[in-house]
Amino acid sequence: MKPPGELQRGVAVLTAMLVVTLGTMIAVNMMWSASLDQRRASAGLAADQGIAYLQGAEAWAGDILRQDKVEFPQSDHLGELWALELPPLPVDGGAINGRLEDLQGRFNLNNLVTPQGEPDPLALAQFERLLATLGLDPSVAGAVVDWLDADAETHFPNGAEDDAYAGSIPPYRTPNWPITSTSELAAVSGIEAEGYRTLLSHVAALPTGTPLNVNTASAPVLASLSDDIDLAAAAALLERRGDAEFVDIDGTFEGLLEPDIRGRINGTSDYFLLTATVVLGTHRYTLYSVLQRHQSGLVGAVFRSLGVQ
Repeated sequence: MKPPGELQRGVAVLTAMLVVTLGTMIAVNMMWSASLDQRRASAGLAADQGIAYLQGAEAWAGDILRQDKVEFPQSDHLGELWALELPPLPVDGGAINGRLEDLQGRFNLNNLVTPQGEPDPLALAQFERLLATLGLDPSVAGAVVDWLDADAETHFPNGAEDDAYAGSIPPYRTPNWPITSTSELAAVSGIEAEGYRTLLSHVAALPTGTPLNVNTASAPVLASLSDDIDLAAAAALLERRGDAEFVDIDGTFEGLLEPDIRGRINGTSDYFLLTATVVLGTHRYTLYSVLQRHQSGLVGAVFRSLGVQ
């Protein structure tokens, strides 16, 4: 057996090692907690700073749209100042950029139903043409109508009411109400992810009855107005329009559109989408803001989303 002195020295060494180990663990834990706190504080500060910059971008966009309304009240087209993309501008700690898009240059999904909640046959035919032009299944239009209309009856022959979604995980029901965001399309029966991405830049969710601005519409949207306008004819119209406007909308579309459809297009806009992105170090924030411009020129946000359009 070892002498008592050697045993005591061994215990002392083990005790010292245990104390050092515990001390190291406590120090590492304290450093890790301090690092997390520092990162949380940094992220919180960057978030506050980023939101402030994005609010500034929204105010800037509103001022541009107000000025445009005052100077050019009769027309809105892609050659105007608001349509120019803002290049990245340096800000304290990073950079910010943004762009405005005319939402009235897209097909308004809420036009598929009347203010009374009943299907609109003219808008339905237009939406079916848009889907076909984009290489998508036109029958999906019936499911979108059922998503919006006020009743629970399935739109024949390709509609989808509550029973089509009852088996989903989790199950859900049709809202039977106008949509507030085009992202709702992702939940509609028959619309897959790829089709949703294809359709997204050509549709909008605006108040029912909002007209289409042909001065900013894309070729597929123009082609959706009539069976007499294919993509080639729409491309010719775009070439004729250029970065400016159709000087004579009535004369341009005479013979191409039925009178009822002609009454649903014009050359001005009240709704715009602002996409603003700010990068601060390793932090990136994007604001999607739907702006409404009133006849007085005043501009206000009717819908905002951070990070998701």
